Amino acid sequence: MSVDRILLVSLDNLGDMVFASALAPPLRGRFPDATLDIWCKEYTADVARLVPGVGDIIASDPFWDRAPGRRKGSLPSFLRAMKQVRARRYDVAVLAAAPWRTAAAVAMTRIPTRIGLRRRKNAPFLTHVLPDENAREPVMSELARLLAPLGITTGPLRYRLDPSSLRERRTRLAVRIPQPYAALHPFASKQNRCVAPPIWIELAQRLRSRGLGILWIGGSGELDTLRATATDSAWRFIDRESDRTLADSAAALSTASLFVGHDSGPLHIAGAFGVPVVGIFAPGEPLRTFPQGVGPARMLKRPSPAGITADDILREVDALQ
Repeated sequence: MSVDRILLVSLDNLGDMVFASALAPPLRGRFPDATLDIWCKEYTADVARLVPGVGDIIASDPFWDRAPGRRKGSLPSFLRAMKQVRARRYDVAVLAAAPWRTAAAVAMTRIPTRIGLRRRKNAPFLTHVLPDENAREPVMSELARLLAPLGITTGPLRYRLDPSSLRERRTRLAVRIPQPYAALHPFASKQNRCVAPPIWIELAQRLRSRGLGILWIGGSGELDTLRATATDSAWRFIDRESDRTLADSAAALSTASLFVGHDSGPLHIAGAFGVPVVGIFAPGEPLRTFPQGVGPARMLKRPSPAGITADDILREVDALQ
């Protein structure tokens, strides 16, 4: 197959963009001279730019979907992105996730080869429709199936991000966040999945006693609730130490000595940089979205956050050693 231009499509949320990044190295290995671009949501673009071997990023929020903390995308803006994709005349589109609206949008750009896993109503918009996604299989295993129509066979995929473009940000943040430090992310998309704040505060205090600084990761609104009970003036909060871009957050995560957090985008970003991570799934989707990056990882699985203690989390931290 002659392929000159490839588009990796990930119009989903942050964690999904990190997972999709694992497709780039085998695509680049199979087609070393081809252009490889990414079409993603606007808020994930800073992470998409860190995917190894990728050229350009086309960023637009789908008008049918809402990114966390944002309004639904604009139809005119999305149509402009579609026009840009169409003008570039890609040979292949690999859809990391292919709900029918995404598949239809890609089909309208007239990319001749469109590969995706079967989803409800998406088959007419794909040229290569692979068997349905199995929600009980690891995301990496399911994504690897997208490579088969291109003649690519690969071992287990691992997601990886390249921090080299973050050098200036990392240098600036190093002045504000003393090394070594643990990045803690005590938040999740649903409050009933979150370990109680007092447990996180105890964990932070005990990690401090081990010589680690503490950097709290989250949005300003989330961190405000934590600041109300903060007891250590040495703690750092990402919204106060950074320029509040995702690129700065990624830079801070890339230099952490440890990450502990709920199943989330920050967990997977840290793991993609090789940072040791402990993921808390209470319950989450531990069979599907457990940490699958290049860094060492442990997972704490419970049917709910009730009963999880700082001791439980520290046992997983110690097991990383």
